[in-house]
Amino acid sequence: MRKRSLREIQSKLMTNQPEVNMAVAKFREKTREQGWSLSRNRPRSSDEIKALNYIARIALREGLESGKIQYDREKRVLRIERYAKS
Repeated sequence: MRKRSLREIQSKLMTNQPEVNMAVAKFREKTREQGWSLSRNRPRSSDEIKALNYIARIALREGLESGKIQYDREKRVLRIERYAKS
């Protein structure tokens, strides 16, 4: 199995994101027309859960370090700059 770093995955995502978004939108539209459900049919494997948790932890740490995500200790709330109302 080929191993990739998170940086490689993120750079690949940023270059292919518009095409992928369009393909996903077309796929969803086609599946709805044909009557298919978009829900998940199988549980995630333990390796898949570990990988997703790892990616989420790294993304959270990078957001906290860069200041894009801020933690308010009094309110016990995470504030994400991108989604904050101005």
